[in-house]
Amino acid sequence: MGQLPIQTTRAPKARRHVGASIITALLAGSLLWAGAGVASAVTVPADGAYFGAYVQSQGSQTPMDAVNSFERLVGRKIKVVNKYHPFTDHSYRFEADLIATGHIPMISWRATDDALDGHRAEKIASGQYDSLIRTTADALKQLGGRVLLRFAWEMDQPPGERQYIGSSSEVIAAWRRVYNIFQSRNATNVEFLWAPRGASFSKGVGQTFYPGDAYVDWIGGSAVPLDNWNSFGSIFDGFYSWGSQQSKPLFIWVGIRENPNSTAWKASWISDMSATIRQSMPAVKAFVYYHALSPKGYRFWVDTSASALNAYKDMGSKSFFNP
Repeated sequence: MGQLPIQTTRAPKARRHVGASIITALLAGSLLWAGAGVASAVTVPADGAYFGAYVQSQGSQTPMDAVNSFERLVGRKIKVVNKYHPFTDHSYRFEADLIATGHIPMISWRATDDALDGHRAEKIASGQYDSLIRTTADALKQLGGRVLLRFAWEMDQPPGERQYIGSSSEVIAAWRRVYNIFQSRNATNVEFLWAPRGASFSKGVGQTFYPGDAYVDWIGGSAVPLDNWNSFGSIFDGFYSWGSQQSKPLFIWVGIRENPNSTAWKASWISDMSATIRQSMPAVKAFVYYHALSPKGYRFWVDTSASALNAYKDMGSKSFFNP
């Protein structure tokens, strides 16, 4: 495939957003969150954080049925709704429906399809997939509404893991190429969400994959623990300490299973997470819960117990999560 000339600045996105962002802020009570030294801005809640979820369909449910059922279950509308997309998937009917119903679609866009590819970042950076990336950018641009794009999430996983696509320097080069192609296609409704594993920041790993303020709109961290019972703070304190210094809105993604040794553990964990974010993490501007059965069969549903569901519903009732 032919290679696309790559831009090196963020100016096109900045010029397009300045007037619209100011108007949005005045009308919606939002603020303009600008990265240090970055001309463009992203509209985020002035106070509190968006409340969202990935809702896995069950039985014959359509994705939209699943969202509606989840909102009835938790007693509120969720703002951000995630959907996973393999690298070659450009079907965004569900995202169009989300925009039409007042949600913000969040696309977790894998850098591969199903097969592992530890050299995928290098291939992307070399221009091998420029045509596919342009197609993706054009399709998302056509949605018109605001879209969060979580490209190559948990790219900091070690070699051999599903999300590993290359070294930190290779991933940074690939990320920048993808971002610049989106700008060249004028897909300015797409906000780039960079999201390694939340726990890796305390080990000095996640931050080594950061492509730079000019290429990121949101900074995220994710945690879906399988067999450990660490506290929310022990997982995300390093992420928050580093992320809150970057002048970007922060995003947290979480899924929690029941602790077989304590029937009260999950509910307590969710309550602690709610209090910690509200009281100690003001830079967190979006939260998404993983309501699903994991590929390995772990039950992360929010209603694995009545107490867990009640804790989650209580979290969602707080004014912080209703900006």
